[in-house]
Amino acid sequence: MSGISETPLDSYVINQTTMAVLPVEEGKRVYSKVIERETSFYVELKPLQIIERSCRFFGSSYAGRKAGTYEVTGISHKPPIVIDSSNHLYFFPTYSSNRPQCGWISHKYIHIFQESSLGDTVVTFTNEQSVKLDVSYKSFESQVHRTAYLRTKFQDRLDGGLPKKQEFMLYPKEQQLNLVYDFILRELRNRY
Repeated sequence: MSGISETPLDSYVINQTTMAVLPVEEGKRVYSKVIERETSFYVELKPLQIIERSCRFFGSSYAGRKAGTYEVTGISHKPPIVIDSSNHLYFFPTYSSNRPQCGWISHKYIHIFQESSLGDTVVTFTNEQSVKLDVSYKSFESQVHRTAYLRTKFQDRLDGGLPKKQEFMLYPKEQQLNLVYDFILRELRNRY
């Protein structure tokens, strides 16, 4: 990895200081650049691998988090996810998650975002650090809004806006299975 003075970490779990996990190509491999509030460093994992490990660390799976997003919001394409609600870890992908150039951004650390002269997006985080992303402004704006919608809907549930039990659990077992099967089929169609 050009320009890296330190040895990349071999593992990482997203935490309360994580602002972004971005892809970095080195030869034929994809690594991650992790940007935290006070530092940044490289990890020898793809961004999606870090997301998957972080979801598991907080007691779920990436597929489960995506299914949860769909259940709460109906969003199935490039869904934002709740990695951990108690730590307010809401992240969204910059591209479809199966693409190597997909990075992940923490919703709570976005201060402003603007369109660059080339049509890319420049994101300024709450610590005033900026990054330029090879993502159209409209696409990025849409992802920010979708994540805000997820945060609002999820927080409403946590605050008691809905019954304490998850809505999903209130469905009859057969309907629960149908929802899961529908989600899995939709995911398979999107991938292949």
